[in-house]
Amino acid sequence: MSDIDSNSTAKTLIILLNMGGPQNKDEIHPYLKELFQDRELLKLPFQKVLGRIIAWRRTPKIQERYEEIGQYSPTKRIMDDQCVEIAKSLDILRPQSAPHKCVSGFRYCSPRTSEMIEQFGQAEKIILFSQYPQHSCCTSGSSLCDAYRWLDEQGGKDYREKISVIDQWWDRDDYSELWAMLIKRKFEEMKNTHSLQDQDIRVIYSAHSLPESYCLEKGDKYNEEIQGSMERIEQVLKSWGLQHEGALAWQSKVGPQRTKWLSPSTPTVIAETKQKAILMVPIAFTTDHIETLDEIDIEFRGYADEVVDHFERVDCFNMEETFIELCARLVSEHIDSEYDSQIRPCCVNCEGNDCAAMRSYFNSHPISQKV
Repeated sequence: MSDIDSNSTAKTLIILLNMGGPQNKDEIHPYLKELFQDRELLKLPFQKVLGRIIAWRRTPKIQERYEEIGQYSPTKRIMDDQCVEIAKSLDILRPQSAPHKCVSGFRYCSPRTSEMIEQFGQAEKIILFSQYPQHSCCTSGSSLCDAYRWLDEQGGKDYREKISVIDQWWDRDDYSELWAMLIKRKFEEMKNTHSLQDQDIRVIYSAHSLPESYCLEKGDKYNEEIQGSMERIEQVLKSWGLQHEGALAWQSKVGPQRTKWLSPSTPTVIAETKQKAILMVPIAFTTDHIETLDEIDIEFRGYADEVVDHFERVDCFNMEETFIELCARLVSEHIDSEYDSQIRPCCVNCEGNDCAAMRSYFNSHPISQKV
């Protein structure tokens, strides 16, 4: 029942929210233009004009990076496969809310979240499932605000009574244990392959950076949630007997270089490593994309080659069976909660135009009967 085509009606629609990525060379510039003109992601003076200029200047570089990894963004392909398996799992786990349809909804490219709601919106329930475990205004907030703006423009077609949100799931034990399992798997592989001891391997957790002011002044809790994620995962690993050093670092500074970003940067943490080997953990990502396949696997490996003998990266969740089970469990628990949307409150010094309205829209839907 999971392979529902666009002409069939799903009872429950699940939309996995993600930034997405360009599928070919022609999509790179439009993708970057959308990204740099998004004020929820990055605030610039004369945003529309300057964002267009930055996108135009960065397009050749990003084209080179995709050529370097030998493919364009694999995010859609991987997430399409995830969607099929999540829907299959839910059909078995929750027959009362079946048939389920699971699709991707991207922020900066097609298929947009609005396109998926429009196409499959006849479903009895629509669940927007953020694929950013740690909430940031720049990621979860931007995706949800984008969806809200489209929903708010629909006039007489009101989805409010059927739509709900799954947000912020970084502090779950099963999420921490999933990362710990994948880290231990690669950790033991490195030890066996290179005859290393636990203390020879430094585990570096690398997350996408934000301007420091977003967290310390505006009040985005993303940095605290990333730190908390690392601490929870490290607790699991230590309870399993691993003896190593764990360190947190920040990658991918996108925007004006004069801006002070969260620190320390990943290249800095790599350069300071005293151990024989580095194991990188892309802690903020669930699915491979350019920041894992190029920035970590190629660029950071180049830095690491100068200071350590061995460098590896823990796999993203991708098609890991335990991740599919986790997603299905999150949706099932959300249904049991009677579709209760738990979106993090606005930042204490919120600067967004739509943040409060978005939260009001999604959090104010009537509590529905279980299906």
